[in-house]
Amino acid sequence: MANTFRNNTGDILYVEQNSMRLPEVMQTTERQLRLPFWDIDLQQHYYDGIHVAHCNINVREDLYVTSGPDAPIPGMVFVQQGKIAATGHDSRVTHSFAQGQHNFFRNPYNPQTSVFYQQQNLQLLLIGFAPERFLQLAEHAGPVLYQVADNMVAGKEWEHKENLPVTRQMQCVLHDINTCRFQGTMKDLYLQTKALELLLLRCEQQELKQQMTKTNIKLSETDIRKIHAARECLLTDIHHPPSLGQLARQTGLNEFKLKAGFRKVFNNSVFGYLREHRLELAWQLLKKKELSVTAVAYEAGYTTVQHFSKEFSKHFGVSPSRID
Repeated sequence: MANTFRNNTGDILYVEQNSMRLPEVMQTTERQLRLPFWDIDLQQHYYDGIHVAHCNINVREDLYVTSGPDAPIPGMVFVQQGKIAATGHDSRVTHSFAQGQHNFFRNPYNPQTSVFYQQQNLQLLLIGFAPERFLQLAEHAGPVLYQVADNMVAGKEWEHKENLPVTRQMQCVLHDINTCRFQGTMKDLYLQTKALELLLLRCEQQELKQQMTKTNIKLSETDIRKIHAARECLLTDIHHPPSLGQLARQTGLNEFKLKAGFRKVFNNSVFGYLREHRLELAWQLLKKKELSVTAVAYEAGYTTVQHFSKEFSKHFGVSPSRID
């Protein structure tokens, strides 16, 4: 089995012999590959059937990569920076990824065709699951994973046709993975936990999308007013925000319409919106230079300055103590 690299005129630049056997795909290693057409820095970690790989690539010219038949290694790809395109084996859909998009594939490591556009600092994060580990996880994990597992066992092709946006929650988890400071067993457990968290968030996002598609959710003017009222209730006391159930009862909406409608109106989840509001408030207070970081954390609804500092740094890319 081989990967063949071509330029945009079809000339073969390189042929890489490639095995898709699990022991060779899923390893804990750091690799650097320097070739005339690209440079790759790869960090990958494998533990207990879960593989996490971070790729940083400088692409010197447009590359078209074709590969041989693959084996099922279900997993996700997150495009953190840059753009690529990929078509799975026996698929009629080409997925064009922009920055901040992700998808779930039968095998994210070995699409039938891939396009790497000329660019600097392409950043990809891939998470793959050994088939037996995935089946174990999917057994009681809800309809999205169950459907994938059922098709995998039956030998059927499957894919999620649309890329989905990387949410704020996902961005936080990706940041945690990229900045992991643990070593040894602690790193094993930490990255496993974060990979499972991303899988959970992906399933939740996919289920919500499928529910909205099936119900073709439509919001009346009354519904929209209630959703705006829900936002006001949510922000009334950011130190003690209501639960989803309480918010639904206060506004006369059921929880599904509240969650789906809130995302449709404000392009964010209920508590994702609250989190962003808290952080934006904290930013404004810090810019005024009238309060300490600890006091700002309290005013923004955080119970500990450590949690506040971590969330603030993830969101804005700078520590709250360094705001001018």
